[in-house]
Amino acid sequence: MARSPKYSEDSDYDFDEEYFSRTYQPLSNLPTPPPSSKQSLAAQSPRALLEDGGLLDSVLLGPAVHLVNMIPPSASVMEPSVQLVHEMLVRANLPMDVIALAVCILDALNSKFSLNWRLLCPLAKPQQPPSPSGETTTSPSNKRHTLPAAPRGGSSTFVIAPQLHIDAVRPEVIILSALVIAVKFLEDSQSPTHWYASAWGKDMWTCDQINVTERCIMESLGYRIMPLWDATLIADALRDMERAGKQVLNPPRSQRPRSGEVHKRSVSSVETAAAHQQQQKHSHQQQCQRHHHYPQHRQAASGPTPAETPVLAQ
Repeated sequence: MARSPKYSEDSDYDFDEEYFSRTYQPLSNLPTPPPSSKQSLAAQSPRALLEDGGLLDSVLLGPAVHLVNMIPPSASVMEPSVQLVHEMLVRANLPMDVIALAVCILDALNSKFSLNWRLLCPLAKPQQPPSPSGETTTSPSNKRHTLPAAPRGGSSTFVIAPQLHIDAVRPEVIILSALVIAVKFLEDSQSPTHWYASAWGKDMWTCDQINVTERCIMESLGYRIMPLWDATLIADALRDMERAGKQVLNPPRSQRPRSGEVHKRSVSSVETAAAHQQQQKHSHQQQCQRHHHYPQHRQAASGPTPAETPVLAQ
């Protein structure tokens, strides 16, 4: 694909347009919350993490960025975190082929997945923290669905806060569920859901949330994973993950491509709204002229306005 002369002279410009076109997804129709002063989108960007030195040398940076790009934008208004997904991949320690299959799973989701997931995913209920003695009131039969009493090496407890809306559920659970599905498909030995929730997800999601997300993904795929386990598709996913890492390491000098695309769409939306407002104003003026019985020739743009010309008596 030939680059335009404007960018061919810029040696620092290394924007992979092919990768952007493959991973581009339109904006969500959900309302966008204002960025928080403590946790802005710029602070969560992959480039900001690289500047801190956290992910610079990680081979899982590209997979983490690409998996985040694969989350359907209409699933949640919450911005997914590359750092959180990267930590999840580090804890899971999966082969690249397994991660590539998870990418293919997310890429194959249909347009109905987001709505189904938002309607069916359960919210976390208030949980009773363990007593100081370390004993809980949970019965032994329900222990597999209970969060650990206390993290190792510390006395503090982690309890999921009660959630009142689906947008309080972090969308990275979709990535976690796709990874779990990929592992279950490729490996004979399977672990219970509470193990994945604790070992990979650090108990950020309940077992019910992970199970329902898995079911929504499988329903969206028609319960067919084998067509996705194709050598060509896996190779494409591996290349896309590599491109995602390179694009973060070498962004355009002026601005990031994804932010620039959002800016273009925002400007286009403003122009469309202004044109619509002008059209409504013109229609209102015509209605006023018809109401006051102004002559037809006085509506011409070159002539005097109705306010400047008195109405002649019949």
